[in-house]
Amino acid sequence: MDITFKNVNYIYQQNSPFAHKAIDDLSFHIPSGSFVAIIGHTGSGKSTLIQHLNGLVVPSEGEVRVGDFLLTKDKKPKNMKELRSRIGVVFQYPEHQLFEETVEKDIAFGPTNFHVDAEEIKRRIHEIVPLVGLSSDFLKRSPFDLSGGQMRRVAIAGVLAVRPDVLVLDEPTAGLDPRGQKEIMHMFYSMHKQQNLTTILVTHSMEDALKYADHVIILNKGTKYMEGRPEEVFIQKEALHRVQLDVPEVIQFLDQFEKKFNQPIPFMRQSIVDIAKSIRNVVKGDASK
Repeated sequence: MDITFKNVNYIYQQNSPFAHKAIDDLSFHIPSGSFVAIIGHTGSGKSTLIQHLNGLVVPSEGEVRVGDFLLTKDKKPKNMKELRSRIGVVFQYPEHQLFEETVEKDIAFGPTNFHVDAEEIKRRIHEIVPLVGLSSDFLKRSPFDLSGGQMRRVAIAGVLAVRPDVLVLDEPTAGLDPRGQKEIMHMFYSMHKQQNLTTILVTHSMEDALKYADHVIILNKGTKYMEGRPEEVFIQKEALHRVQLDVPEVIQFLDQFEKKFNQPIPFMRQSIVDIAKSIRNVVKGDASK
């Protein structure tokens, strides 16, 4: 599912003394099947951006196109429920949204709400549970008897059970230990490749953006500040520092290497590009296993 923002503005509490422009003339295109990282500090417009994807908000000006669905100030799709069934959003701490008495019922809630047949729901559950690293033994257990990491996997399974075409990940590793972060991101990347999903990762982790994303969009104060392939964006250290963003550790290491051994910048830039590509190839190779 292609996603296009065209000259989008969004103003909270428009026409009031408390009006605040959260998004300012934002334009970009996300091709179907790509993995895009959205990066920016609190207040940069990330949350408002992803709320446009499933019509929780519509542009104050401009247009948002998600596949065949068009959202403008004056027009919402009549079949909004279908749009929302095709956009799966994994919010920060998704385990806080669990509420059913069993894992199975919690996973089934989303597709049931979208009127999926009961037999199809059962089939999806048994397909998805192993994909998120759980066994069928968990299905009859209460989600509140599980560990925090297991609860998060159940919540993610509930999103995936709807079978979205677009997967939006809003800081999906928040609160996890380093091993849990790595496992969750590897799981998402594997699903992205196997199911040809359009994946949007909202993150503060420059390392994850470098490892997994095909494309990076950096927001600052509601505008698009930078955009491009990760290895091309992350070598622009001074530009990133101007919006209080750090570069990934591997690039910091190469920068220190440059200063110590006085290697010329073109050499360093090519090294960074090659290393970033190598990291991504390793990740892709692991995901295919």
